[in-house]
Amino acid sequence: MKTFSVFDLPIHLSDDYEGWLCDRIYNNIGTHVVTMNSEMAMMAQKNDDLKQHIQNADLVVPDGSGVVLYLKQRGQKQERVAGIELAESLVKRLGQQVKDCPICFYGASPGVTDEAVKKFRAMVPNIHIINNHGFLKGADLSAWYEKIKEVQPKLILVGLGVPRQEEWIAKHRYLAPNAVWIGVGGSFDIWGGVKERAPKFFCDNNLEWLYRLYQEPWRWKRMMVLPHFFIKSLFYKG
Repeated sequence: MKTFSVFDLPIHLSDDYEGWLCDRIYNNIGTHVVTMNSEMAMMAQKNDDLKQHIQNADLVVPDGSGVVLYLKQRGQKQERVAGIELAESLVKRLGQQVKDCPICFYGASPGVTDEAVKKFRAMVPNIHIINNHGFLKGADLSAWYEKIKEVQPKLILVGLGVPRQEEWIAKHRYLAPNAVWIGVGGSFDIWGGVKERAPKFFCDNNLEWLYRLYQEPWRWKRMMVLPHFFIKSLFYKG
């Protein structure tokens, strides 16, 4: 798979990430997937640990219009792939397999992944999902780790927010070394009905960030990295 650099961070270029990941799953090849947007790319400029996790990832997907624009400015034609859509497609696809392909949801607030599991079970009745929230401590956390080791999920989705989820995945891949691990940010909140994803118009016109700001106005300071990313991309010569 072709790799291109965005501010010294790798982006893998493909028109079939899902197929590539399914091949890895069916062949028991452990994989860490990062879905990178402009905010994460800028955060990595100040967070060396996050930068290292992105550079060490097996697959980095362009999940953001800013990243796609950066690539386009440099002659690389690549469609944006929303991490939530890629993860949802993988969950449905694995859930429909004749052979049991266990899936793991970990993260979000208590009760949220329970609702997310209900959503997928309504669509794929025989799907096998284990799940837990992201506030486990002590003996409960240890028991959850043992559960992951026992079940050996094929796909593990981690929604702890950036950079915590990338750090957690890098540290805990030993629990299921043959799994595909993906940091999914706030996807569980959307699947679980806590929040709504932006309407199609916003998604199709690279304005999903604006709808998110409408939902979470307290994020405005974090959103200021978007113009910084754009300006840096105009003059970056790496």
